[in-house]
Amino acid sequence: MKMKQPDIFKNLKRGPQIITWKDASLIAGFSGAHAGYKIVDAGSGSGFLAIFLGNLVRPGGKVISYEKRKEFAKIARENVKRAKLEDIVIIKEKDIARGIEEHDVDLITLDMAEPWNVVKHANKALKEKGFVVSYSPNIEQVKRFVEECKRHGLRHELTIECILREMVIREKASRPQNKGIMHTGYITFARKVKREGKDKEHGRG
Repeated sequence: MKMKQPDIFKNLKRGPQIITWKDASLIAGFSGAHAGYKIVDAGSGSGFLAIFLGNLVRPGGKVISYEKRKEFAKIARENVKRAKLEDIVIIKEKDIARGIEEHDVDLITLDMAEPWNVVKHANKALKEKGFVVSYSPNIEQVKRFVEECKRHGLRHELTIECILREMVIREKASRPQNKGIMHTGYITFARKVKREGKDKEHGRG
């Protein structure tokens, strides 16, 4: 049996590969995204993650989503309109690897091939205790992203993989479904924390 998608995604047009709702939920849950949050997202793709987060941050919040490809930005904008979130979600047709214009950001989400190119910009844009979260299909991408975060003073908090299996519940025999939403990607959380000097940073004193 195919798992039903959330209502917020039902009327959206699907273009490039999306972050699934199971992964979007983990990103929001572990980063603590809630009403009033200011979020920067990249790349927009079809806008599914930006829309998911946009529903969480209202009232008072904002999601600014960067997409460098014109055709994807067009799809994302159309989907934001379908979701009735034009006042919350903004699609920017720009390359986030060239810089982040926003400041005092609570959360930055990256769904892109080379997230490490954004780390130095993320460090400047985030407020203290803010999160940068990368979604990557390969562990090699994760390792390079984590190394770059550490180099810029961002603390690696957690890397997870979510594998989802539905259960078959029957009177005489209950078991996992034979099929499920297996590997989609790794989600890595890094956080901007106050640096307390070189001695403590290197475990001395």
